[in-house]
Formats: sequence, structure tokens, C-alpha cells
Amino acid sequence: MNIGFIGTGTIATSVIEGLFRSKIKVKQILISERSKKNSAALSRKFKRVKVVNNNQEIIDKSSWIFIAVVPKVAKSILQNLHFKKNQTIISFVSTANMTFLKKTLYPATNIIKAAPLPTIKHKLGPIVLFPNNKKVTNFFNQLGKAVVANTEKENNQLWTITSTMAIYFEFCNTLEMWLVNKKVKADKARAMIASLMFGLSHTMLTSKTKTKDLIKEYQTKKGINEELLLRLKKAGVFTKMNGALTKILDRITKAND
Repeated sequence: MNIGFIGTGTIATSVIEGLFRSKIKVKQILISERSKKNSAALSRKFKRVKVVNNNQEIIDKSSWIFIAVVPKVAKSILQNLHFKKNQTIISFVSTANMTFLKKTLYPATNIIKAAPLPTIKHKLGPIVLFPNNKKVTNFFNQLGKAVVANTEKENNQLWTITSTMAIYFEFCNTLEMWLVNKKVKADKARAMIASLMFGLSHTMLTSKTKTKDLIKEYQTKKGINEELLLRLKKAGVFTKMNGALTKILDRITKAND
């Protein structure tokens, strides 16, 4: 089948990169010129990628269409495009709710919201999906871990967690810089932190132990893990995190109303 991407920003580019690392079979991938640097690079790298300067042509020649533009652009261009009833439309637009999508993409009815992350380039990370669609879920499970929301409300809640990518790297950078400031070489500090985080993430992915129990398991009475955790709790770090996440959820929810 042919698939098309309207928009070729970081997320769309990462999905396409992941596709060519997977066993998913596609005849051709049509992409828009938007973000000329990315589209040109993709067409040079992959023979099955073709740059098309007309969004309607992408729609007319594709079975699956991925909408990968920012919310403001989506609202301005989608209303002037014409979709087909039998097409599958996957929207990466965080603030476009199903009511808006169904109205704007009519007569297409097979519409799925998806939230892939840049790590999909390496076939890693979660992809939040709503509503459930077996073919689309299977597609994304070959590119990472599909997490299907039961309701649009739950979709917004899961999508909120994707806002934590930058703070994760800020956390890692804080640890790295602490070591560097203590005269540890930068490459050694980075290797230490990256390996530590990878190991902990692997534990969560493979262990059947509940996360709250892992917290207990990974500290000893009066040990350094317990001390650092208590110090951060006393400083209100985790309470502030909860409050900040709620603010992000409010923003997503209001944008989807």
C-alpha cells in the first residue's frame, strides 16, 4: 500500500525512519514539502520516499494518511482538503479532538489519534492511540509499544506524560554536570548516567513488580538512596511535579474542547 505524510517535522521523520528499520511493507511513502530540509533528506536516503508539493495529491494516492503538522497549520489546511470514505487517517495533532477530526475529515470515518515520540526512529518508546484499531495498533507495535486509550479523556491523560521528555534529559544533564563539576570526564559521566537510566528502565519494562514496590526495593534503611529520596520529598519536588502535570493536562483538555 501507499502511505502519505502531510508534514515532515521531527515526529513524521522519526516515524518514517522507524518504518525502514521495521518489517512493515509499504509500496511508496508520499511526503509533503513542508520542512524542505527533512523531506529532501528522506527522499535522498530512501528510494520509496517521494516528495509531493500538493497535499491533495498525497491524499488521492494514499490508503493511509498521517497528519503531522502543528495544530494551527492543521486547522488552516485540513478544511480545504478532500478525503475518501475508505481511507485510514492517523492524526498526530495533539489539540485536535475526535469531534473536530470527524467533522473536518468527512467522509473519512476511520480516524485514529496517535502520539508517537522521536524515539520511534529506533523502534522504541510508547505510541498513545485512540480509539482502538487493530491494524493501526499492529502497525505501531512494530515501531515501539502501542498504548491504546479507552476514552478520549484517558488519551489526554496519557498524552500529558509525553511532556516529560525534556525534563528527563534535564534531570540526566543535572547528574552529568554534577559529576563534571567534580572533575569527572564528560564522556565517563555521560556513560555512567545513560547506563544507569537504561538499566532502571529495563527493570520497569521486564519486572512484574509494581513501581511503588520497586521504590522500596531500590533503597536500604538509612542508605544513600533513601536519603536522597527523603531530601527531594521534603523539598516538595514530586508534589510540584504532580501539580505541573495537572496544568499540562488542563492545557491539552481545553485545547481539545
